[in-house]
Amino acid sequence: MAKNILVVHASPRKGGNSSMLADEFIKGAEAAGNNVTRIDVGHAKIGGCMACEYCFSHDGACVQQDEMQQFYPLLREADVLVFATPMYYYNFPSQLRAFQDRMFCGIAKPFGIPQIGLLLCFEDKDASTCEPLVNSYKVCADYCKQESIGEVIVNGVYEKGAIAGNAGLQQAYNLGASIS
Repeated sequence: MAKNILVVHASPRKGGNSSMLADEFIKGAEAAGNNVTRIDVGHAKIGGCMACEYCFSHDGACVQQDEMQQFYPLLREADVLVFATPMYYYNFPSQLRAFQDRMFCGIAKPFGIPQIGLLLCFEDKDASTCEPLVNSYKVCADYCKQESIGEVIVNGVYEKGAIAGNAGLQQAYNLGASIS
């Protein structure tokens, strides 16, 4: 049975390396017969969570009326959530952090997304510099009781298109194709 996969791309740079990773993942997931929706939060106007807890008294609805509102129905329909992102200052970009913070209303009314994945690329030649980001991803997955479908991590890429020909693109395709 086809799964509904939500790919959350976080880079503000159009056509960059994380976008290319997302594209390959999507090709693989669609080839496996899945339904894939891609959103680009790197360009969305999303405010951070205000910790007002409005969502707890309003069936999981967020009080803020910004572009995050269009993403909540997609989160509610997703079987798999995949973050496709660069690493900025050894963490997720602020654009993705705002999206993740606003998922707080999923505590009031759980989204029920059973699986999650990570597509990550970054400039640093030292692959270990992404460990704090990957640990954050894993802690959140555990807290939300989500099974990780896997991570594709590509380091040493910065310039737009530098990931071309990198084995990570095939890994991203394979990860997408493995979802059934």
